[in-house]
Amino acid sequence: MQSEEFLYNNNTRQQTEARDDLHCPWCTLNCRKLYSLLKHLKLSHSRFIFSYVPHPKGARIDVSINECYDGSYVGNPQDIHSQPGFAFSRNGPVKRTPVTHVLVCRPKRTKPSLSEFLESEDGELEQQRTYISGHNRLYFHSDSCMPLRPQEMDVDSEDERDPEWLREKTITQIEEFMDVNEGEKEVMKLWNLHVMKYGFIADNQMNQACMLFVEKCGPYIVEKNLCRNFLLHLVSMHDFNLVSIVTIDKAMARMRELQRSAGGSEQQEGEAEEEEEEAPEPEENGGDAGGHEEHDQPSPGLPKPQSKRQKL
Repeated sequence: MQSEEFLYNNNTRQQTEARDDLHCPWCTLNCRKLYSLLKHLKLSHSRFIFSYVPHPKGARIDVSINECYDGSYVGNPQDIHSQPGFAFSRNGPVKRTPVTHVLVCRPKRTKPSLSEFLESEDGELEQQRTYISGHNRLYFHSDSCMPLRPQEMDVDSEDERDPEWLREKTITQIEEFMDVNEGEKEVMKLWNLHVMKYGFIADNQMNQACMLFVEKCGPYIVEKNLCRNFLLHLVSMHDFNLVSIVTIDKAMARMRELQRSAGGSEQQEGEAEEEEEEAPEPEENGGDAGGHEEHDQPSPGLPKPQSKRQKL
């Protein structure tokens, strides 16, 4: 026979349930042995404290409230934040977070004995202590405060300052501005992406950020003819005491060097195209039928056609 007694404030105010089987009264698990039942109650139902008391007709299990129970969730933390229907919506294997447990290794395994479940006066607090603590934690991204998924455990998100979704969101928000022109939008996009990529966060880093911005994005700014917009951006930063005049002079001097180098390469390309156009083409059939050659001469009163170089 087996009975459970619930104790409230050291007073017995419970209903005693006598059983002939060894099923758990909470989860109806058939433990088959008294030792297995006590082990199951102690490890699986940590909300209560179970004490074994020998009884002439069988065994008595005193049940009391565990005052050290904090109500924390001891399962897989990913199950709390997973979307409803996730188990039936995935298309392939999904990595899961391992739920770790503490395994105690003893040199010599003791024989199972019911004496370990007897009520102890000295080890009362130790008996109430939670067996698994701090092993089922849920971590979050520091930048987005989103839960860290199991497949992201092996990747350090702190090293990624500008994820793809954040870059797309930044560009989309700048595109929604209505009081700036397209050139200013383009410079704002380049600058925001540059600051996110290299992690400039302090005011005293802006001088270094501007010079690095010229080195990284200067050729693109020259190609898109955004030098004036970039100068206005520097002036705005100077108005807020973020950059000095010396930094503006250095940045624009470097930008003019990039313009000259880009202009020299374009001039060489234009001269090469002009030489190809001025090269004489081979005559076909030796001229016209009368043996006279025709030359393209401008009509009187019309201006001479300008070459490509003069147009530039």
